[in-house]
Amino acid sequence: MVRGLYTSASGALVAQAQVDNIANTLANVNTSGFKQQLLQVQSAPSFNIFRVQTDPGQSPNAPLPGVPVAQYVGVLGTGSQVRDTPTDFQEGAMQSTGNALDVAISGNDAAFFTVQTANGVRYTRNGEFVRNAAGILTTQDGSPVLGTNGQSIQLGSQGDISIANDGTITQRVNNANINVGQLQITQFNSLLNLRPEGANNYVPSGNAQPTAAGSYSIQQGFLEKSNGNVVRSMVDLITAERWFDANEKSIKTQDDATNTAITQVARPQQ
Repeated sequence: MVRGLYTSASGALVAQAQVDNIANTLANVNTSGFKQQLLQVQSAPSFNIFRVQTDPGQSPNAPLPGVPVAQYVGVLGTGSQVRDTPTDFQEGAMQSTGNALDVAISGNDAAFFTVQTANGVRYTRNGEFVRNAAGILTTQDGSPVLGTNGQSIQLGSQGDISIANDGTITQRVNNANINVGQLQITQFNSLLNLRPEGANNYVPSGNAQPTAAGSYSIQQGFLEKSNGNVVRSMVDLITAERWFDANEKSIKTQDDATNTAITQVARPQQ
């Protein structure tokens, strides 16, 4: 009876994890470059169940000691559990902004902008950049955007800025185009080991080895929208809530049965 309570509780916990994951996707539906996370669910470890008993001794003349027997009954499942929450790096739709410092990467799901954060070098698909008071190209939270030389990109205080498809940045100064740097676009051979760190940044782990991206196109004046699907997320949210309710009812039913067994079945006859 108690085993069933744990099994139903594990199902409710997985449903709650799914709700939390969907809520995160919906909260970031307007976040540029956001990548939704998926929920991988697997069955919890199962156990073989045996009926352990002692068979009476068999003898035509004199009783023999009983023989212990473990009769196989079957497999007991223990519910479900979250296996992993991998990120879906499928490219989002492009949105035109007309802002010269807004850029998006197209044509390569595994390519990222490289930024210098307080925690070290990180990677992002959010190209909503700004120029800070010192003229350095940064992200919205102030992290410098790195160029191919590994240094931050210094912009002039005046002059139109153009960003080519390969990420080369030029600025119009005194009727001349001055090359001020090139965006460092990094790609990874294994996106499974690229983990979100917060602030729309990713950090490599395991075999996620960063290398210079070979095929991509930088779109100036565009931002990549979130790849989360609002309609699909709402449908999944309803499914997860029904899943949670079903497990909750199962827990209540088993709890009532246990209560009956304790207070009624085991009560001595008056």
